[in-house]
Amino acid sequence: MYESEEILRTLINASPDIICFKDGQGRWLEANQAMLKIFQLEKVDYRGKTDTELAQLTPHFCRDALLTCDLSDNLAWQTATQSRCEEVIPIPYGNSRVFDVIKVPIFDIHGGRKGLVVLGREITEHKQAEEKLLKSEALLAEAQQIAQLGYWEWDIISGEEQWSTEMFRILGLSLRINNFTYEDFEEAFHPEDRDYVLQAFEKSIHEDKPYHVKFRLICLDGKVRYVQAFGKLIRNAAGKPLRFLGTAQNITELKQVEESLRHTNEQLQLRVNELDQRSQEISLLSQMGNLLQTCLTVDEAYTVIARFMRRLFPNTIGLLAMFEDSSERLESVATWGEFFENAFDVVFAQKDCWALRQKRPYYMSDRQTHPLCNHLFSTSSTFYLCVPMIAQGELLGLLHIAQPQSNSLSEAHQRLAETIAEQVALALANLKLRQTLHNQSIRDPLTNLYNRRYLEETLEREFYQAERNHQPVGIIMVDLDHFKQFNDTFGHEAGDTVLQALGHFLNEHIRKGDIACRYGGEEFTLILPGAPLEVVQRRAESLNNRVKLLTVQHRDQNLGPITLSAGVATFPQHGTRFQEVLRAADIALLRAKKQGRDRVMVAE
Repeated sequence: MYESEEILRTLINASPDIICFKDGQGRWLEANQAMLKIFQLEKVDYRGKTDTELAQLTPHFCRDALLTCDLSDNLAWQTATQSRCEEVIPIPYGNSRVFDVIKVPIFDIHGGRKGLVVLGREITEHKQAEEKLLKSEALLAEAQQIAQLGYWEWDIISGEEQWSTEMFRILGLSLRINNFTYEDFEEAFHPEDRDYVLQAFEKSIHEDKPYHVKFRLICLDGKVRYVQAFGKLIRNAAGKPLRFLGTAQNITELKQVEESLRHTNEQLQLRVNELDQRSQEISLLSQMGNLLQTCLTVDEAYTVIARFMRRLFPNTIGLLAMFEDSSERLESVATWGEFFENAFDVVFAQKDCWALRQKRPYYMSDRQTHPLCNHLFSTSSTFYLCVPMIAQGELLGLLHIAQPQSNSLSEAHQRLAETIAEQVALALANLKLRQTLHNQSIRDPLTNLYNRRYLEETLEREFYQAERNHQPVGIIMVDLDHFKQFNDTFGHEAGDTVLQALGHFLNEHIRKGDIACRYGGEEFTLILPGAPLEVVQRRAESLNNRVKLLTVQHRDQNLGPITLSAGVATFPQHGTRFQEVLRAADIALLRAKKQGRDRVMVAE
């Protein structure tokens, strides 16, 4: 018996676990070396002493642990069953060790306390690993929540599914939902994306390849969320499918940012395109302005305007209409676009255009609410713009631009049209003013025929060309017979009326290439380039005969018949210089007047 106790005590002392036997009053009966060492009691006579008594004999850092053991002993006695708890026992240098302690109370047949067995196994490293794992899981859960990344697992063999907390957040579900399955997850797929996602999932299983898809989910609150999902099939050593692992990340904010960036890029590109278009328009406007400044006639300017309008407003139809001289009617002077390629001249009144009435641009963008102008030439045009052309307060004409397609004219194009109208109006006004000043310098204000200054410039030019081309030039000097009698009889106003009538008559009865000038007083000069002497003489006689049929009225009074005296000469027959030929014709005129007037004489 003694040997058995010694063997048992040896085994107990050799155990790394702490072992202690106590009597019914909590006094220590036996403790192994691990127990004594942990409480620093190797040199203390512990037998027969309670935890409270031993606490006074052990180092101070162990006292609280012994007192705590006393409390847990009482708890074991009260429950009358085996109890299990974790106890922390301090050790030197501020450290501690954790033990998994089991306490088994022993009662006698009458239910009285007989003894207590205390067993404890150190779990410090296990506890540290467990805490580290819990901390890692907490950090992982927090990271998943921050990244809005959830995961799920499907055990193919058992059919069990596991879903992370973040998966429920992504789906907008309660975190305590029960019996959530992949079918429930599938129901949340956007109808337009469901087939695409399921095909990717099935393909991943059949081809044993990871899958990566982006799709939309419809949450319980009706909101749409974008999700990026990854998945992979896991197989065992034999190659049989074990489970499927999947992740889902909420990328709604990322998609919103991408959409915002895409929209911003589109707007930026549109802005770049607009700037590029504005740059081209400015260049074209500059080119058109330069050409308009160098135009010699308004007809040249009209041609320039039409060609540049085709480039500034492609795929449009339009026209430029100007007021007729001293009239309230406008006439089209330039057109562009397919509709107007072979169009006839359009004439309309100022009241036919809303823009001209208001003297400001008029944009017709809705036929249901906006009245149409009466000059609208293309009834198929959905939108059109009328811009009055005003320069120095004077209304000169109208710029009309129509859009036959469904695309409306943008605000930028409307502003461009207004800019063009201003530039064109100013250029045409300057050109007309320049033409007016030029006409005043070369034309006689009474008869509107060319004056003597223009005659001399023209004769010099015509003679030079005739000499170079070996062609004749005919000159007719015309004098109105008895003009002094008109003034004396009817007054100077009547005389002016006769001169005006004769000037109009001469303009009407000369060839297109001939030139009629008022030489001075009642004397006129006609230049006939390329006409030989015989032709010039016949032309002079024809004028002499036709003028007698001219009827001139002044204040309801007939001023009587008009007759002419004419002298004819030609280059080079009557001189090699225009002064010589002009003098020869003048001398012939004097001979006609001396021989009784109303006749034509040829220079000798």
